[in-house]
Amino acid sequence: MLLTATYVLKKFVKNHFVIILIGFTTAITIVLLQVISLLVIYRYVKLEYYLCLIAVFFLTTGILLNTRYKKTVAPLASQGSLLDSLSNKETKVLQMVAEGKTNKEIAVALYIELSTVKTHVNHIYSKISVSNRGEARKKYLELAEKRLIL
Repeated sequence: MLLTATYVLKKFVKNHFVIILIGFTTAITIVLLQVISLLVIYRYVKLEYYLCLIAVFFLTTGILLNTRYKKTVAPLASQGSLLDSLSNKETKVLQMVAEGKTNKEIAVALYIELSTVKTHVNHIYSKISVSNRGEARKKYLELAEKRLIL
């Protein structure tokens, strides 16, 4: 159980590194600004210069985060767009297909006709480039693992 929790935590940190980095950067910035106010630096420096220094700090942080974000997200963009191309209903149908449910069970669970489920399944197959339920399940699990959507 502990290994599973550790694995999930590591996956979460890996997939949400940018958000965590922004949080830590914000916290460090707040602490830094409090230290600056304690040192009363702005009394010795004109207010305009003080504000410029703060603006430059945030600009630098933004540029660093932006380049880091592009490096970490760019490889996932092409695969993430596969799931993004599906409608909400198609995503629910795909998730149920991945869980091993039959078309009839999906129709009952989503309150739709059996023919509608078949139409959704065929659209899903064409959008994610698979030809059967097994491939769809495998593709969904692969994409879900990378995006933590399970």
